[in-house]
Amino acid sequence: MRSFLGIHLVRVGCITPEQLIAALDEQESLCPRIGQVAIRAKKLSVADVLRILDDQRGSKEAFGQVAERLGLLTASEVHELLAEQRRQTPRIGELLVRMGALLPESLERELRVLGVSPDGNSVL
Repeated sequence: MRSFLGIHLVRVGCITPEQLIAALDEQESLCPRIGQVAIRAKKLSVADVLRILDDQRGSKEAFGQVAERLGLLTASEVHELLAEQRRQTPRIGELLVRMGALLPESLERELRVLGVSPDGNSVL
């Protein structure tokens, strides 16, 4: 949804491509690492995260895949942690408003055009 919203905002002239890229960069920098989320949720220890990262080095496997393979997390726990990571990551529209690239009213209007509620969780 985030990139779809951003592309929509560029297409309708609400923001520039450069503003979208800046917001996406900011979003990436604010997104907590899944290992951090797992430690905070007490699903993994620091030692577990380091073990996963060491095993992951040189691999194309995602953190959650390695954690599952090592028996440190279940698939359900990985999904829960990924959902929590998404909740902790600012939404692209919110970032564009914070950056001054988009007015809150414009964001609300365009979300309505797309049929999405402001919380992004339901279709209007």
